[in-house]
Amino acid sequence: MARELDDWLTRYLQYTQHSEPPTSYHTWCGLSLLAGTLQRRVFLRMGFETLYPNLYIVLVGPAGRSRKGVALGIAKDLLKKVPGISLAPESTSGREAIIQALKRARANQDLEDGRVKYHCSLTAISEELSVFLGQGDTKLLANLTNWYDCQDDWAYETIGRGLDSLQGLCFNFLGGTAPEWIQSMLPSEAIGGGFTSRVIFIVEENKGKTVPEHDLTEEEKMLAEFLTQDLERIAQLNGQFQFTPESKQAYVDWYMESDKLIRVGKYPVNDPRFAAYCDRRQTHLRKIMMLFSVSRGDSLELTVEDFHRAVDALIKAEAKMARTFGGLGRARFGDATQKIEDFIRLMGITTRSSLLAKFRLDVDSQALSVIEQTLEQRKVISVKLLAQKGEKVYEWIESPNLGSMPRDQG
Repeated sequence: MARELDDWLTRYLQYTQHSEPPTSYHTWCGLSLLAGTLQRRVFLRMGFETLYPNLYIVLVGPAGRSRKGVALGIAKDLLKKVPGISLAPESTSGREAIIQALKRARANQDLEDGRVKYHCSLTAISEELSVFLGQGDTKLLANLTNWYDCQDDWAYETIGRGLDSLQGLCFNFLGGTAPEWIQSMLPSEAIGGGFTSRVIFIVEENKGKTVPEHDLTEEEKMLAEFLTQDLERIAQLNGQFQFTPESKQAYVDWYMESDKLIRVGKYPVNDPRFAAYCDRRQTHLRKIMMLFSVSRGDSLELTVEDFHRAVDALIKAEAKMARTFGGLGRARFGDATQKIEDFIRLMGITTRSSLLAKFRLDVDSQALSVIEQTLEQRKVISVKLLAQKGEKVYEWIESPNLGSMPRDQG
């Protein structure tokens, strides 16, 4: 059965273009849909590693303003239409419920050598990450960290039945959160550790566009049908991805250059809490390459085009990723500093009196002076004094590429 669309992700972005969420949200929701559709049926083997194309994607943005829920809702509605794809219950309540959902997702996989294996592939889409993770649920976080690598057999203790196991585990996650919720959800020791190194955070401060009213056109309804039909086709793919010689060389060159930069302290995300993510970056890239490959066709070939698209998507995400944790740092006034920095960035220019009025519940005059000094020394704002009014004016200036990030910070 031939595909209806020339490139699935490109057409998904076309389908969502008249909605308000930023394009970045739709891009990563689309990649997550492809990952969930592929389940554990395809893989990439490199040396001792076997990678599956599951992802952990979290959309980060202010509640209500960035339209995370809209992007997630469009994705979930589309994936629900694909037969044979298991979705976690929307009212998931903790670790045990997810494990049971994984058990119910058990399906068989026909391998090329004629053998049959079972796999438990599950996608969870959660509009509120705080509901999914709970408050500092360390057992669930440990399991999520473990599940990312898609073990052949995963054993766990049960109440009453003793030891049980899941065969061919594959967990794919797509969620959303406001920055201020992260602190309550994740224990401080989890920030920058195993779990967050496996997550690609997509950060936006505002919606992509304003769409006061939109009714789906007949063309868009037809496009939704084609997107669903092609996902059904993609769900039947089975087997091993292979690099072309050109893409293998491009990946090796990129990996060597990335490793050299990290060795001298130049990281793609300028936040010490993302050091572990940066060390895992090549894994993210290879997973994303697989998804771009199936977006354009059924060959299971990783081409130079797939490599460049994956690198471009990752670089764009990483440009804003350092804003994920907002005020989670240990610095004095860390939370207020992040809020004020985001506000000045959004406005472009503002006054001291405006900041004191807007953030009166967060800072007083003395605290604002400390924050002002911090931001000025970081060279993200310029501070001027209006001689006539004696009013300080803060102007956002484009931050330079501060790639150096020693490991012993934070």
